[in-house]
Amino acid sequence: MTEEGQQQDILVDIPDEDLPKLAEMYKKHQDRAPHVYSTIMTGIEWRRKKNEKYMIFMSPKGCWEEDGTFIVLLTYNSFDIFCFSLGDGENIGEAFRRSKRLDPRGYKARQPLLYCVHQELYSPIREAIKEIGKTFSAEIPSHMFSISSEEALKYETQCPEQIYIKKLDKTHSDLINSLWPHRYENSEKHISLLIEMNGGYGLFSKSNNQLVSWVVISMLGQLTMLQTLESHKRKGYASILLRHASKELGKKGFSAFGTVVVGNAPSVAMFEKAGFKNMGIATYSYFCENKYIFL
Repeated sequence: MTEEGQQQDILVDIPDEDLPKLAEMYKKHQDRAPHVYSTIMTGIEWRRKKNEKYMIFMSPKGCWEEDGTFIVLLTYNSFDIFCFSLGDGENIGEAFRRSKRLDPRGYKARQPLLYCVHQELYSPIREAIKEIGKTFSAEIPSHMFSISSEEALKYETQCPEQIYIKKLDKTHSDLINSLWPHRYENSEKHISLLIEMNGGYGLFSKSNNQLVSWVVISMLGQLTMLQTLESHKRKGYASILLRHASKELGKKGFSAFGTVVVGNAPSVAMFEKAGFKNMGIATYSYFCENKYIFL
């Protein structure tokens, strides 16, 4: 979209210098939305690391100062949309009705992703999508789990003798992508960017230095892609990484946050055993020109 078109659109960019103000607003609401504060702080950090605006922060008519409403677009080998509001969500619904900035504009590697929509905001977004003639095909709700930074800092993680923990680097992107259930064309580049900008942690075998389990830090600055090689499952490796990564997030002042698809009982049990609180339901959804496809 041209600069003139952006100026006429209902969604306007939130200036970089205002992002700390938005972050401070949500820092007070981590009990309700722990992942939102980390999302904004992650965006600020990305600005410091690179000049490119991979994460674009926008607000309908600049209303973020009134009710905290904002939308984030991640556009590097993806088209991921995250949104939140301290209000009733009607401003977000209006943005979906009227904005052209949420049009993927020819991005075809996979359907654009509406990322982790909180249950409190789901209805107005759903209604807005219906009003513009989109149709729904499926929905998969996910539990939101969170633990405060204070509690996460209490974790003590010990590795079995045969493995060790190390930070991930971009060379691990291909393996992680090959086993990621939601991979798509060039998704390894998307994963590589997340590792470069946000980091991640892996468990490695001491015998051959093979990566056997991993967790990546998402665009929200939170836990994603927590996975273990099939040959190393049922050894508690994911639980070790859950605690380790959460403690590292706690050091940054973030409440740790992750989502689990409803019905995934083992993962729910793992988060609960680690002391995480169930914060309710969020939905991830993919959409295309003619319909929204919820995955």
